[in-house]
Parts: sequence; C-alpha cells; structure tokens
Amino acid sequence: MTPETDPQFESLLILGGGGLVGIQVAKRAAADLHPKRIVIAGLFRKEVTDAIDTLAEDHPNVEFSGYYGNVFLRGRPVPAAEDVALPSPLEQKADPVVRRHIFEDTYEDFETAYRESLLVRLIHEAKPTAIVDCINTATGISYQDVFLASDIVSRGLGELRDAAGRGAEQGRDGEQICLPRSQFDSFGVDLEKLLVSISVPELILHVRLLYRAMMEAKSKIYLKVGTTGTGGMGLNIPYTHGEDRPSPTLMTKTAIAFAQTGLLFLMARTAGAPIVKEVKPAAMIGYRDIDFSTVRGLQWRKKDGALVMSRVPYVLYEAQEESLGDVLDTMPRPDDFTPLRNADGTEKTLQLPAVNTGENGTFTRGEFEAITYTGQMEFITPEEIAEDIILELHGSNTGHDVISAVDSAVMNPTYKAGMIRGVAIEELLKLENETKTPSIALGQLGPPQLAKYLYEAHLFAVEYGTLGQLLGLDGGAPAGAEDISTRFFQRLANDPLRETITSIGIPILHPDGSTIWRGPTVKIPPYNPKNHRITLDRKSMDLYATKGWVDLRPSHMAWWLEMFREMHGTTHARGSKWSSERLTRRAYLKDEIQIGEVVAWIFNNKLDPAGHRIK
Repeated sequence: MTPETDPQFESLLILGGGGLVGIQVAKRAAADLHPKRIVIAGLFRKEVTDAIDTLAEDHPNVEFSGYYGNVFLRGRPVPAAEDVALPSPLEQKADPVVRRHIFEDTYEDFETAYRESLLVRLIHEAKPTAIVDCINTATGISYQDVFLASDIVSRGLGELRDAAGRGAEQGRDGEQICLPRSQFDSFGVDLEKLLVSISVPELILHVRLLYRAMMEAKSKIYLKVGTTGTGGMGLNIPYTHGEDRPSPTLMTKTAIAFAQTGLLFLMARTAGAPIVKEVKPAAMIGYRDIDFSTVRGLQWRKKDGALVMSRVPYVLYEAQEESLGDVLDTMPRPDDFTPLRNADGTEKTLQLPAVNTGENGTFTRGEFEAITYTGQMEFITPEEIAEDIILELHGSNTGHDVISAVDSAVMNPTYKAGMIRGVAIEELLKLENETKTPSIALGQLGPPQLAKYLYEAHLFAVEYGTLGQLLGLDGGAPAGAEDISTRFFQRLANDPLRETITSIGIPILHPDGSTIWRGPTVKIPPYNPKNHRITLDRKSMDLYATKGWVDLRPSHMAWWLEMFREMHGTTHARGSKWSSERLTRRAYLKDEIQIGEVVAWIFNNKLDPAGHRIK
C-alpha cells in the first residue's frame, strides 16, 4: 500500500538535485516524504538523467522528472528528455550577448529579467509545493574574480589617460583627441566584465526572482543548503585561491553566503512568504566516489586566437628550462609547450587515484588526508545533511536551521521602548503647538510614498479631525470626494505647508490631474542625469502619483474615504465591548485621525505585499 502524500510535499523541486547533497535529499524525500512528484534540476543533462535513472529504479511509486540549464541566467529550462548542447558557465560568461543580458537584468529592467529568467520559468513549470535548494549560490555568484577584473579596468583606464595625454601634447588647444576604436572597445569589454562580476547586485536579483516566483507558484516551503565559504574555518584558513591568506576571492564567497542568509532571514519575516529554512554545513562535504580517473580542471587554452579558460582534462607537457632574469612572464603559453603523447599519438592527460568530492573538486590522497585531518576543515557526509533537511521539512527542530538561530538571537521590540514612544510623541506634539509648526514628514524614512501618505492624512486631520466627522457618524453629513478635493486644494493654495511639501521633493497634483505644484527637486520619478526628460501619459502619471505625489484628485479622495471606513469598521462593526480580541494589527483604535497611525494601518493592511512584521 502506497503511503499517503502530505499535501505540502505533493511536488518537490530540488535545485542542484544531481549533486552530492541533492541526490541524497531526493532519496530521503522519496522514502520519507512520499511526494507524488520530484523534479530534479541541474546544470548539466547527464547529472540530471543519471539521478533520475537511479531514483526511479529505487522508488517506482514516485514520478521523477528533470530539467537542466543555468538558473542564474536567462533561458529555457531544458527537459531532461531533450538532448541540447549548452555552453559551460565560463563559455556563457565569455559571450558578449550573455554578459549584456546579465548587465541589463542586474542593473536595469527587473520585469524583463523576471520574464526571461530560467529560474523563474523552472519554478512556474514545476509548480513545486516545496523547494530544496542545494546549489552553492555563493560559489556560482562570487567566483568571478571582481578583484582581477578591477585591476584590469584600472590598468585600461590608465592606458586611455596616457593615450589621451599623448594626443593632447601633439594637438592644438581645443582640438579633439582621437584614439583607436579598438582601444575603446577593449576597455568597454573589460568594464562590462567588471560590472557583471560584482556579486551583491546579482545576489539581490537572484533572491528577488526566487521570492516572486515562489509566491506566484504558491510554494509553501523553501529550504536552502548554504555554506560558510570556508568549510567552517576562520580567516586563518590555509586553503586559498592565491597568495593572500585568506584570499579575497574566498572571503567574497563567505560574504555572499552570509548575505544570502540575511536576505533569506528577511524573506522568512515577510507576510505571506513560504516557510524559509537554511542549513549551513561548516565542514567539507564528501564524498561521491574514489577512482583512478582523468583529472579535469580550469586551464587556459587558445580559442579563435584568444586565451580562454575552460574546465578540461589536464594535459601533460614537456617541461622547459628557463633562465630567471628581472621579469617573469606569467602569461599562459599552451602553444609554446609540447604535449606528451600516448602510444596512439593522442595527448597524454593526467590520471591519478583520486576522491571526487562533488563541487569541492577532485582531491588526491595527500590533499584529502590534509583537509580532513583533525583541526583542519574535516568533513561531513551528504547523507547526514540530507537527514537534517528531511527532519526540518517535517517540522522537527534539529537545531541546525540557521534562520531560526538568527531569529532567536536578534533583539526584538521591548516594553520599555513602547512606554517611551508615548512620551516622545507627547513631547513632539507639545513642540508643534508651541512653535505652530506641524511635524509631518521629511521623506527620509524610505520611499516618498510614506511622506505622501502622511501629508495627505494631515490634510484630513486638520480639515475633519475625527473619523466621526469625516464619515458623518456624529450626526452630520458625510464628506464627499469632490468636496474634500476642493477643500484640500483651497487650503494648500494659501498654506505655507505647500512650500514645505514641494521643497522636499514631493509634487502636489491638482484636482484637475493636469497641473502640479513642485519644487526644484522631484523625487518620483527619480532624477537620472542621462534620462531626465520623462514622457508622461495617464498611466505613468497615476503610477508617480501613487508612489510619491500628494494627490488631490477626487478619485484619490474616494480611495481615502474607503480606507477610513475600513478603519472604523475594524473596531466598531460588531458593537461588542472592548477586549484583547479586538486589539490586532487590523484594528484602528481611535476616532481621532492620528496621521502616523493612519499610515501605519495602511502599511499593515493595504500594501501588496503586506508591509507588516510577522515576528
């Protein structure tokens, strides 16, 4: 008899499912969670198909499917049944079209990035109820050597300045200086490579894409297999990527690994988001197998006349004797060395007994002995990690969920601060009355939308005072949207508050919708020196008014009236006595229009997605 499937594990997507940890998670999930379907996603087709073949044989009651491709780029997730030749990540990054797409997605249009993202398409296709992410995101994003790219750009900029200086010496005053197009093109490529190798913007984009895709797919759980970046070792780690100890590249990996933890911490505190967990092994993970095999690694090769780095088998070359002088040239010269040959004339490659540790690479006995020795990195098995993952998915408390650990360690709001809040507000009100100067908004607390709402709420407060008067609950006639719009416009036409609003960068849209009051700066839309003449149509104007203009149009006043009706209804609809049951974030507790609390109520209840804290 087939065990019943838990609805939250009906469909499980395992990112990196063909990897060292991913395959073990799939095995345990198939046996313990009893999902109807498991989707294996990987970078290469072979790892995906091999995983599916192994899993399907052992678990015939589970449907297995798979996709492959690079989740950090644009593209279509290729079904495992299709055999499509895809370039390696290094080859993709070397493609100028791919680099341009990375730049546009990271720094320009998020909507296009979302629409074209392979990760988003994969989640939409799989529609998983739970996702286990076994991809080493920190490695995938950080190992682009921004430090080398920065040095190359710095040197290129120096060469351009030198060339411009020489041109100025040769030319007359005021004469244009012409430099070779090839020099500019080469510098442009180097600059683009630098911009797309900066890790933090790429990580932010990745998490934004992931969050929105999961929300749309209605995924319930996201569990990340993270990393410390150093296998649990400290800044004294002796395993580096260069002469420095620790290497900047390795520190970048750790920085990105914990930056992702921070972003996942925020996701876990987002209303309506999936349950978010992270396990973070602090040791080397190993191992996959031991074999006598050909060793592959990153090496420089000539391709179309240019040096490119590829992951290929190591070729054995005849060593050359070279006298040491004042300069040692480290440029790779594969064409200047003679490869050793096998009996059949093929190039001899490096073959060794070695242990395959998955993404950590292939180690010799000596390297494996050293890195796993007591006091060094040591190691943890993928089976142990998978066991904790399944327990966490089940809801068990393993003590290894990093998000829960951070949750329990942070300092939360306090009773004392709540008491002081009231005192501070009273002091501010006293100063406002003494100086006859309203303290409303500066626009420095996040987006201008907050200041916009506060100024609009202030107009309601000074014109109407209470919900009862505004809504006609005190025996008078309720205010209408047209009347409110006219009263606010007339007040601001003669109130110095108008200059305060416009001087901090917030335009005021007149009731006719075709005129604004503004100051020297406009915060929405933001100023761009390269694109500051913005085309306006009704749709864009509505967007700007929503985001950061005080909007006096009757249609917006009607929206405010609906908000105030909802606020009143939250505490007065049932007419029962006051009790703790009614004191929730959905309740507006006062009849008086208190501008900060009114806007906070909107943030708590009306933003999409909701803007309140849940922990």
